[in-house]
Amino acid sequence: MDDSQRFFPRSRTAAMRWVMCLSAILPLLLSGCAGTPVTDRSTEPEVVSSAPEVTPRPLPASEPATPPDKPVAEPPEPSPAETPVEPAEAGIAESMPVDPEEEVVAAHPPATQPPVAEPNEAPPAEMEWQRPQEQEDPQDALACFYQQYSELLHQYVREDGRVDYGGLRRKRLWLKDLLRIPHELDPNDYRNWTEDEKLAFWINTYNLKMLDVIARNYPIQSSRWLRLTWPPSDIRHIEGIWSNYRFIVMDEEFTLGEVERRFFHRSLADPRAFLAITYASLSSPRLRRRPYRGADLDQRLDEQVKALLSEGNGFRIDHEKGIVHLSALFKPTWRGQEFVPRYGTDKKFKDRPAQTRAVLNFLTRYISPDEVDFLEVENYSIEYSSFDWRLNDTSRSY
Repeated sequence: MDDSQRFFPRSRTAAMRWVMCLSAILPLLLSGCAGTPVTDRSTEPEVVSSAPEVTPRPLPASEPATPPDKPVAEPPEPSPAETPVEPAEAGIAESMPVDPEEEVVAAHPPATQPPVAEPNEAPPAEMEWQRPQEQEDPQDALACFYQQYSELLHQYVREDGRVDYGGLRRKRLWLKDLLRIPHELDPNDYRNWTEDEKLAFWINTYNLKMLDVIARNYPIQSSRWLRLTWPPSDIRHIEGIWSNYRFIVMDEEFTLGEVERRFFHRSLADPRAFLAITYASLSSPRLRRRPYRGADLDQRLDEQVKALLSEGNGFRIDHEKGIVHLSALFKPTWRGQEFVPRYGTDKKFKDRPAQTRAVLNFLTRYISPDEVDFLEVENYSIEYSSFDWRLNDTSRSY
């Protein structure tokens, strides 16, 4: 090691401290030597050259002055909290916070230039919405309703009109799905139907709901006291069949009784409708195994009337006793009054009440000429058969 390395360590900070200490002690040493001139020391050339760089202001020995030329001295290692950010890092750090307005602009494109998709480039869901003509045709929905209803009738209704309620009870979800179709029907589509299409729709819906009511209450539960008056299978044990069981059609609430009054009695008044609906009983008109349709409704209703009159309790003439037996449905106090608006007459059957005249005038369209002559000119009395309200069931014996 040479002399310069001995007196000036490698650390620049320590070297500067040595220089300052020597600069402070040197004047004292020089003042102690009497008249001795100061000469250059060849062994310490750097002390003489660095003396003019010493700050003239005296400082305590514990706080040596920092030379003005800061790049000469390497500052101590800074703490993490005081670490400055480099320009490149500062640029990154400043770019992270985002202006809220810039976020809104980035998330929502300008309203003045919305992205426009060509018709052929739109997603499938959007294409379907833009082309309403491809939506399901209301007539198709009604045809589906009649098709499913026809399948149900063929499976659970016999040719004689009796119903397998035991099997139908296990298909209550099917009944529920069928009743949902009238629920979702558009009233605007309904208004465009013909009168026959509307009447056929309400007859089918009425009969379907009646099947649903019986299936929900099958087997019929009866009290001991009511069985003294009615048989155990009498549907009158089911409380409120025509008033308590509600269903929705075209987003409107109905009951069976309201359908009768509002459509069969008023707006779509055709007394044959009361001979086409089922009463779920043994004296009920036969439940057809096919739905009614508007296209041939008049023909099907006539067939229904003839089927009722051909049965023993519908219409029968006892020539020996001079008695005309009629179904209880034709009573003046029940369905007989429904025939007055369309079939009422003052020219025949003048000795009969208005309801009876209307019923007899109606019957002459469906019976033989000999039977018509008997009704028009012979003397006879009319007897109405009692209505048998026992369930028209095939799967259970009470």
